[in-house]
Amino acid sequence: MHIVVCVKQTPDSTSVYIDPISGLVDEERFVQILNPADACAVEAAVRLKERLGGQVTVLTVGPRDTEGALRASLALGADNALRLWNTSAASWGPLSIAAALAAIIQSELPRPDVLLCGDHSSDWASGTVGPALAGYLDLPQATGVSRLELLHEAGSPLPVLRLWRTLERGYHELLEATPPVLITVSASINEPRYPSLPAHLAALKARIPVHDPLALPIAEEESTLLEMHVPRPRPRHISAPDSRHSAFQRIGEIIAGGTTGRKTRLLEGAPAQLAQELVTFLHSKGYV
Repeated sequence: MHIVVCVKQTPDSTSVYIDPISGLVDEERFVQILNPADACAVEAAVRLKERLGGQVTVLTVGPRDTEGALRASLALGADNALRLWNTSAASWGPLSIAAALAAIIQSELPRPDVLLCGDHSSDWASGTVGPALAGYLDLPQATGVSRLELLHEAGSPLPVLRLWRTLERGYHELLEATPPVLITVSASINEPRYPSLPAHLAALKARIPVHDPLALPIAEEESTLLEMHVPRPRPRHISAPDSRHSAFQRIGEIIAGGTTGRKTRLLEGAPAQLAQELVTFLHSKGYV
């Protein structure tokens, strides 16, 4: 089985510093790491490789210093790494990056059985590259996967992947997919392993080929960022004060965050007595 993982190098969120005078982010203090969701994607790929066999290839688009993300992926258990870069790519958006990744997969790599991406990056968090890549490669996709299981072990002619997607409002969706398929995973899908020292040393010595994406047949599509907004905080719901109370009491209720006219009562006694008190209360309120 051939598994391809697309990764990105992003700033560690703990290293982000905002200058209190200018209000700008000090990029010189950034500590660059493998994007957390992408690290979980690499871990998921390595676990599939351990059960099904095959190899794991990691890809990224970026300058030379982004090889740190590739070497971190190799230390986790990936077999091969490849980097795409051209100075003009510095201004590319997610659609161009997805087109470049699709072009290199189609021209230089064996067709992947499973293609994994993080569901979003910790810097821009657009979540666009994975779905766009599936569109360019004409692959079925499952996004926002928070759990992945393999139903058929090695030797089965067609392995089946069981996927759990996290939806809005706490809902979950259960899917089954067969290769080829593209999956974007969330950072909650697993806990990446801690690489051993020999794995780290081997990753540091590994040779990483570099390809010029402009030499590839890239689809010319691009998105334009029109505006950026800080998320609006959810309004806090405050109950209206009881109009039967005095002005002083209503002010106190508003300060306390709502009406305080309701009272509670703690009952103690034998179970039969408590049950009778509960039935009496429900009768008084009209519930029974």
